[in-house]
Amino acid sequence: MAKPTEKPSYDKPLTLIGEDTIIETSKLKSKSSVQIAGKFIGDIEVDASLVIGQGGKVEGNVLASFILVAGEVVGNLEVTQQIHLTKTAKVVGNINCQSIVIDEGASLEGQCMMKQGSNDKLKNKTV
Repeated sequence: MAKPTEKPSYDKPLTLIGEDTIIETSKLKSKSSVQIAGKFIGDIEVDASLVIGQGGKVEGNVLASFILVAGEVVGNLEVTQQIHLTKTAKVVGNINCQSIVIDEGASLEGQCMMKQGSNDKLKNKTV
């Protein structure tokens, strides 16, 4: 997974699930960045950044270093670094992360648990 000092890089995903694509599977695993503009049904595990674009939808649990949500997620999100919910984001599920950015207009139906610094104990923050 990513080192704590890394910054998210969302510009050049090596895997792209296009706007008119629907994928139903048990799990997607990738060591490089992934962008979803279509619909993905199943769990996702990415060792880099994951972008769920505006119009993109994920139904399943997600584990990634960095996540940018501009679309919709129905499932729990486990983020080792930072998650960013843009103004068009809709998340129905719980978020477990080290850092979170929520733009005005984003929707979160669930709880957010954040790790504080290098301490692995989680502090429950309901959003």
